[in-house]
Amino acid sequence: RRIVALLDRLNLRPEMDNPEKILQDVHRDVSFRGINLWILITATLVASVGLNVNSTPVIIGAMLISPLLGPINGIGVSLAIYDIALLRKALRNFAVAVLFSLATSAVYFALTPLKEAGSELLARTTPTFWDVLIAFFGGLSGIIAALGRERRTNVIAGVAIATALMPPLCTAGYGIGTLQPKFFIGALYLFLINAVFISASAYLTFQVIRFPNVEFKDKAYQLRIRRILVAIGLLTLLPSLYVAYTVVQEAIQEARIRTFVENAFSAFQATNVVEYKRLSQKNPPKLRIVLVGEPLAEEQIRYLQHELNTTYKLAEYELEVIQGASKPALLPEAARLLEATERSYSELRRLSDSLRTLQNQLQACQKTLQSQKQEQEQLAREIRSLFPEIKALGLQKVMLLQPPQAADSQLVVLLRLQPKSRFSEEARLKAWLSQRTGHTQIHITYLP
Repeated sequence: RRIVALLDRLNLRPEMDNPEKILQDVHRDVSFRGINLWILITATLVASVGLNVNSTPVIIGAMLISPLLGPINGIGVSLAIYDIALLRKALRNFAVAVLFSLATSAVYFALTPLKEAGSELLARTTPTFWDVLIAFFGGLSGIIAALGRERRTNVIAGVAIATALMPPLCTAGYGIGTLQPKFFIGALYLFLINAVFISASAYLTFQVIRFPNVEFKDKAYQLRIRRILVAIGLLTLLPSLYVAYTVVQEAIQEARIRTFVENAFSAFQATNVVEYKRLSQKNPPKLRIVLVGEPLAEEQIRYLQHELNTTYKLAEYELEVIQGASKPALLPEAARLLEATERSYSELRRLSDSLRTLQNQLQACQKTLQSQKQEQEQLAREIRSLFPEIKALGLQKVMLLQPPQAADSQLVVLLRLQPKSRFSEEARLKAWLSQRTGHTQIHITYLP
């Protein structure tokens, strides 16, 4: 009874919309022309700017705008229900979307003066196992939400952000615009992985819920079409499964290497790991580790190699340790890292000294302003007692520029008298101010 209750709670059919209405929505979202196409172009430009200036919020905004999910879901749905017309339409519009996105981003990156690849661009060149999981389960959320009677825009927005289709496509455009094939190949590979697994989630969902298939009058033709579409589905899914397997293996290897570096070198208290790098392209693959501190002996390095081969199951990697006692061919790498570290420390010290100097100057200015304020308040009290006719006054030292002569200073006094009073002691006020402040040149102006 509990199992039946659980299955009833998980059942999608009670909340599903009419199948015809669901297919109409799929057909509408697949199309890229007019408004949809212009939205795609503007979203591509927004994402390109965000990647260019390394702004995560801008990139997220572009992902929300982008309508790329439509044709990708359309491909999966058409394969699931054997709808060859929808498949052709989805593939055609998917190609249009990719070409327009690549062209738009390539033109932008070719024209922008900022050519340096920031962290946001670099992060979109290498797929990981987590990208595969996010694409599949994110696509699953989106296609399940599309089955409901109510359009859940919050789910669609979340899927657009999670699956991140637009950033890798714009990164591929960056590779074209800046003539860097590694960016184009890596980013396009990541985009295609995301697209395939989103499409696979749509395919599996429509198969599991047994969505009505397209029926043909000619049963032999219908059987042939279904066989063709099943073959296309398998050809699409099998490489993606292989990709998922290789990505998982890469993630496992990376995790083992990180654990090896963290644990195996902790026994050497006087030696620290500065950097480690996996060199998979070499034959055999190498794990290069840069050390500072007390150099390790040959026996210790052999022990680390044994640990790498046995405990951490990375026998294909050859350990390459760079330290003070290493062979001369490897010393430039260590020297480069040490020089970069020293430059960073020097820059940090310089910035710290500059900050300290600015703080001292600010404190001196604050003391000067406080002293001037106190002096002016004292002057105001004295003038008020000596010259009762004065209602308000202002004092300011100004420099008179008299080229080619040197600048001369003068004390400017602004006076406001009591109503209906005349001031007959201007000469006495000037003499008193000259004695009190030390200024020989005093100019008095009366305020209305």
